[in-house]
Amino acid sequence: MNNSQAQPKATLQSIKLIDGTYTPTEAYDILSDMLTKKINFHNLQILRKYESNRTESCKQHEDRIETLKMEKNTLTELIQKVSSQGKRINAKASIQLEIVD
Repeated sequence: MNNSQAQPKATLQSIKLIDGTYTPTEAYDILSDMLTKKINFHNLQILRKYESNRTESCKQHEDRIETLKMEKNTLTELIQKVSSQGKRINAKASIQLEIVD
């Protein structure tokens, strides 16, 4: 086998992050906080890049922030809809960690 060929990634660990049924308010609290944390992470990355090299592009982080903000708006709309129907939300999320070069 040629060593230059890409090796398939192997999942190192899977973490069950969310697995349960929640009221709309509980689901919003959990998911909104996660989205906010990711937005703040990317804002911090932009600040770090700006402080170290003011000419380096931050487009990737800026684009990700916009996507996360849209997702947060979508979440808000869904929560309002579910809440008005008197329903609950079943949420599941896991994270797969892989070793990469």
